[in-house]
Amino acid sequence: MGIDIAVLTQLLSITPHLEPNFTMVMLGRQKLHITRPHFKTLAEQRLRQIGQRTPLSQLSDPEGYTEPLFRALGAGQVDSLDFSDFEGATHVHDLNDPIPDSLEGTYDFVFDGGTLEHVFDVKTSMTNAYRLLKDGGIFMSMAPGNNWFGHGFYQFSPELVFAFWVRACNCELIDCMLIPERPRDKPWRIEDPTGTGNRVRARGKLTPQRSYLFYAVRKSASHGTGKALQGDYVSRWQATG
Repeated sequence: MGIDIAVLTQLLSITPHLEPNFTMVMLGRQKLHITRPHFKTLAEQRLRQIGQRTPLSQLSDPEGYTEPLFRALGAGQVDSLDFSDFEGATHVHDLNDPIPDSLEGTYDFVFDGGTLEHVFDVKTSMTNAYRLLKDGGIFMSMAPGNNWFGHGFYQFSPELVFAFWVRACNCELIDCMLIPERPRDKPWRIEDPTGTGNRVRARGKLTPQRSYLFYAVRKSASHGTGKALQGDYVSRWQATG
């Protein structure tokens, strides 16, 4: 999907959690997709709010790729990983298959700007993203949340965040929100329903426009080994012994 105004806004909220000169990998080599004058102005306003005054036109290379953006946000090494080298990725690998051991624990920041919904094997692809991280590293995803019918294999539920990343992998949740693609509608912060026996309900929260499931998690040194199980069922099983 690349980096539009919604994705950029969330990136600016997450990169301050990283140390300067962090190492990172993009899943898919992402391009900058901020072309409308209003959104360009808004993007530069938000960049200035964090002290970044580089013009937006200089935050992508001549082909639109975003390594310059990430370097401006503090990255010292910006790699990319993709199924083929058609866009010049640093690493060529099918995320349906486990990553090689040589890549495990390599990066401070793993960024999914709209790639994992195109990978059929969800369990393996998510596990790959987890394994790419160093202990203490951050994974950020802007995944299809609603109204992306036909975009990829999947639209993701927040239950994936809480069941896989938080409970199974023992990651610290930094944030989880439903983010409208265009800023005319407000985002909705999603709380973990674990232990309540309830599911996340979006009644009254969805808008006619497309929305992202945005989340960011930090990998713990105490690695999780559990299975990803849906929380409301876990509560029922525990209640019945």
